[in-house]
Amino acid sequence: MTPQLEALEQMVAALLATQEDPTSGFIRKTIRDLRESPIAADVSDAEAEQLARRLEERISITQHIGSVLTEDTYRPWLDAARAGIDPYYWDRYKRLLARQGFSPNVTSALDSVTDRVLDLLQNPIIPGSWDRRGMVIGHVQSGKTANYTGLICKAADAGYKLIVVIAGIHNNLRNQTQMRIDEGFVGRDSARLMRKEANRFVGVGRFDTTRRPVTLTNSLRDFNKQSATILGIALQTLKEPAVFVVKKNVSTLRNLIEWLREHNALTGSERVSEPMLLIDDEADNASINIRRDPHQASRINGQIRDLLQIFERSCYVGYTATPFANIFIDPETDDEMLGQDLFPRSFVVSLDAPSNYFGPETVFLERSAEYVRLINDNEDHLPLLHDIDA
Repeated sequence: MTPQLEALEQMVAALLATQEDPTSGFIRKTIRDLRESPIAADVSDAEAEQLARRLEERISITQHIGSVLTEDTYRPWLDAARAGIDPYYWDRYKRLLARQGFSPNVTSALDSVTDRVLDLLQNPIIPGSWDRRGMVIGHVQSGKTANYTGLICKAADAGYKLIVVIAGIHNNLRNQTQMRIDEGFVGRDSARLMRKEANRFVGVGRFDTTRRPVTLTNSLRDFNKQSATILGIALQTLKEPAVFVVKKNVSTLRNLIEWLREHNALTGSERVSEPMLLIDDEADNASINIRRDPHQASRINGQIRDLLQIFERSCYVGYTATPFANIFIDPETDDEMLGQDLFPRSFVVSLDAPSNYFGPETVFLERSAEYVRLINDNEDHLPLLHDIDA
């Protein structure tokens, strides 16, 4: 793709994001008008036609909000609080989604579902102690990271001061997630930031850098207690939220917990007063308590529960495509030392996949000849009915 064609596509995509129901006619007229400007004057008719078709296909993609289960005592709060919320972080992220080619329909659905999940959390300005536990279920590779990045942006806008993302058990997944959070929320390359190099703005940082979240993890290195202590950051003094992307690892979680207790707890207490949102990515992996004794906890499960107990005000949201282990957590488990287990007692949200999602249903239920080829020449080499030792 030529630089002029790429610039033209970005401009048209940005204009599409401003339309509630863009049409093919709007796309073609916009392309035609922009081609008269010097920035896209060299785009050929064939390239313009290919771009129009690509964008027409994009706007046809749809996504529905999905289903929600809530506890009986749930009371909505977001609509009443909306007038006092500046959607700074969400507006930046929405512009990024448009730049990345998300369908306006899908962005609108993401806006609605992240509003719904935020509303199922607690209003962060509410004083006193509160603790909510929920789960969001999505399809494999269907946009869960985009969803919780949007939720992080809206939670920060609403007033959550600390956001912790527990991103899998391997370094590569944690690093990848950190880069996604840098791009969608922080707006800066965290690796360059931690090395005190010149700020290289990425993602949402290319639109607006008026406000800058604090991050003590980067795309090259996980949370480090010694480095965090040297920086001397206190959550209660921050004007903007802090975000940590950490690996689902016992040592890492223990270091984070110790740092929070030592440097951010209230005087004479081991608890932190700032509201915290904890995102548990792949919540069915390693987070589940596999101990038979309910008064004991497997190591990572115990660390997550301990992290939640530090905060007087906290929300836990587990994201997964395979929720079976989470649903079968004993909801009555509540230990004096360990606290409550991670059962999603407050809410469960099921995300629908976008209309262009390619998953097992397409392969195994539609059985389209385009994707499935039936094998019938196997009998001579591997009969369907054969001895177990054959």
